[in-house]
Amino acid sequence: MSLRIRNERGDTLVEVLIAMAIISLVLVGAYVTSNRNAATLQATQEREQAQRVVEAQLELLRNSGTITSGNCFDPISGSQTSGAGCDIKSSTTNSGATYKLSITGPVGGVYTVMARWTSLNSNTDLDSSVTMYYRLK
Repeated sequence: MSLRIRNERGDTLVEVLIAMAIISLVLVGAYVTSNRNAATLQATQEREQAQRVVEAQLELLRNSGTITSGNCFDPISGSQTSGAGCDIKSSTTNSGATYKLSITGPVGGVYTVMARWTSLNSNTDLDSSVTMYYRLK
């Protein structure tokens, strides 16, 4: 003969629902944090790549000594290009963004080099930019 203890109870439906709600909140919080970190990482990579593109233009400007305002340097040929040649496509960058370059000047001996791009995490057009200046000696 076996004796059964009547005090044994399972989890009630309310306890299970509360446990599921707590687990859901933790998982949603982890998902939101992960997405925010991924977006921040993407934005940082895009800005770093834009700085590299602008610095490359500045180096070519330093080496050539002069450039016509509104034009850019083609990094492959080293010659001046204008219009569509001022776009650095995503195939040449690691971030996936397309960078639109503009070089203006010299105004008072200072060139302004700007890279603008649309972040891959945004729907707006050309929402980010990096600007650097170069003074001729």
